[in-house]
Amino acid sequence: MPDTMKIRWRSTPAALASSAILATLGCSNGNGASSGGAAPTSDSGKPDAAGEDSGHDSGAAEDARPDGGDAGVPDGAGPDAAADAPADGSCDRANALDGACPITLAANQGAPVGLAIDAHHVYWTAMAAGVDAGGGVVFRAPIGGGPITTIASGQATPAGIAVDAERVYWTNTGNDTVISAPLDGGAPTTIMTTSGAPEYIAIDAASVYVTTASGSVLSCPVGGLGGGAPAVLAAGQAQPGPVAVDGTSVYWTSYSGSASVVSIPKSGLPDGGAPFVIASNENLPFAIALDTTHVYWTTIGDGSVRAALKTGVQGGGSPTTLATGQATPAGIAVDTGHAYFTSEVGAGAVFQVGLTGGGMPTTFVASQGYANAIVVDDANVYWTDFSANGSVMQVAK
Repeated sequence: MPDTMKIRWRSTPAALASSAILATLGCSNGNGASSGGAAPTSDSGKPDAAGEDSGHDSGAAEDARPDGGDAGVPDGAGPDAAADAPADGSCDRANALDGACPITLAANQGAPVGLAIDAHHVYWTAMAAGVDAGGGVVFRAPIGGGPITTIASGQATPAGIAVDAERVYWTNTGNDTVISAPLDGGAPTTIMTTSGAPEYIAIDAASVYVTTASGSVLSCPVGGLGGGAPAVLAAGQAQPGPVAVDGTSVYWTSYSGSASVVSIPKSGLPDGGAPFVIASNENLPFAIALDTTHVYWTTIGDGSVRAALKTGVQGGGSPTTLATGQATPAGIAVDTGHAYFTSEVGAGAVFQVGLTGGGMPTTFVASQGYANAIVVDDANVYWTDFSANGSVMQVAK
């Protein structure tokens, strides 16, 4: 089933540290700290036909090109599935597991950050919109490569993104809005306006859920509020980051404070209530993903990938550690047998590790720059290189 995006963008990599890119991203200094000084966060989820685990991001789009053309790539241009393979059909085994050649779905993107897929297309947000366009842009391209379509341009620092059967949703952190638009482009609709920058988003069949830089977890109907106020599911949270949903609950990581992985009912917390703590005292927990029984996350502080039952760590024990000693693990996605995560330090890479722990991670694809957001489906792994002229990539499992 399609997976939703996981992102780390509030700590901008050094590759974006030019004054022009920092201005576009709303950053305040050369080390990539955002103007809000917040720590990195991430979005994720894994929708299926029952609405299990869905994550989405949304942002306002006022000036999408009516022809749906790409702001950074000529209309009709796009890679094909063989674009990155040598002419003799060989592949650099050092850069891909089992010799599978990664495909560049989009190149020369300006800080591609949010990532989502459906059965036919890959969708992403580009904060700096590539060198040929101004403002943030929401794009899509066919799985396997092909023409790139602009869904919405002129966005206010779009971040997280997600899709359902009819629409794409994203957050605009620059103007406190959550937006949706038809999958093939068209007039975008503001479905939620928040009092603090919405960063991460998840959806189910009925509702949209976002976490904000001001510490709230909010929801609204997928069709929007019509000018009304979103429901406040939880307030006063310590830098809530990535968000995911399943049939009953909303999950997120809190990057600071007790540094926890938590959940609440979809109906929200009663007055004075507190989230259910799945794991606490984690070392800067970041990206999050779900399957039927477990929650998975990355920890920036100690370079770990961890897992716990949705019902929490039992009997005073600890979460299961799937990987340790990783260089800034950023995004995470899971399928039935493996967790896939990105590392954005050094040359950047995509890794694979078993879900039960005890094994060593396998380098799935190496030399990927600032490998960041990641999603998976039954056949492929997709990720972004979150740099000034970054890319959106795909490789077969």
